[in-house]
Amino acid sequence: MARNVTGCGILLLLAAGFGWTQQPEKNPFTRFEDIAEGRRLYRLDCVNCHGMEGKSGRGARLASKFRRHGGSDSEMFRTISDGIPGTEMPGLWRDPEAVWKILAFVRTLEESGTEACLAGDGDPRKGRELFLNKGSCAACHTVGMGGGRLGPDLSFVGAIRSHDYLRESLVDPGKDIPPRHRTVRLVDAQGGRFEGVILNEDGYTVHMLDRGERIRSFVKTNLRRLEKPKESLMPGYGGLLDETEMSDLIAYLCSLTGPDVRAAR
Repeated sequence: MARNVTGCGILLLLAAGFGWTQQPEKNPFTRFEDIAEGRRLYRLDCVNCHGMEGKSGRGARLASKFRRHGGSDSEMFRTISDGIPGTEMPGLWRDPEAVWKILAFVRTLEESGTEACLAGDGDPRKGRELFLNKGSCAACHTVGMGGGRLGPDLSFVGAIRSHDYLRESLVDPGKDIPPRHRTVRLVDAQGGRFEGVILNEDGYTVHMLDRGERIRSFVKTNLRRLEKPKESLMPGYGGLLDETEMSDLIAYLCSLTGPDVRAAR
């Protein structure tokens, strides 16, 4: 019996050490001083991707009540703490109290939040036609259940990106390239040339998704050339679309705010 009790005690100590405890459903740290500390931690860990006001940046817009992965305190705690698999959002290696305080500050950003993307004078119906036809955007981007995989999924882009960010991305797509969509070009031992985005890389191999959306793997020592240029596979649209067309396309992108959007097909 004593041996069993000792074993249980060890498990409890391990659970405490690894944070295996049930987190509360509501944020227990919401006092003024908690929010102030959350702001300090946010500046250290979150500002580079989300911006100090949560309105722009590489990460999702936080100055909004829209939360694609759940908006309750417990859901957002898990998002901050564990990250979101398959996205650029990493887990935050902070103790639970620090995560709760960051969340308390993020809640203050929601209060001043407005609609993420204001369509302006553009016509989203015409923008959708441009997206599918002249712009050929669906060849690389998913919307709803249709589209390509080389570029980021745009099904929620209107809820998480601003009008200015979308315009900048269309005019100069190489300015802010998501890590999951970095360009790679290589030449294999037989002289075959390949271009696409990096899926994974280590010291010995590189795995890519080529322009035909085929997954390819290469041993680095067998390559004649391996390049990772700081440019996007996406072309700039400043010279392809006039101002009216650009406004229409952005208006369509601004309308993409959830899973019920019309598929790109």
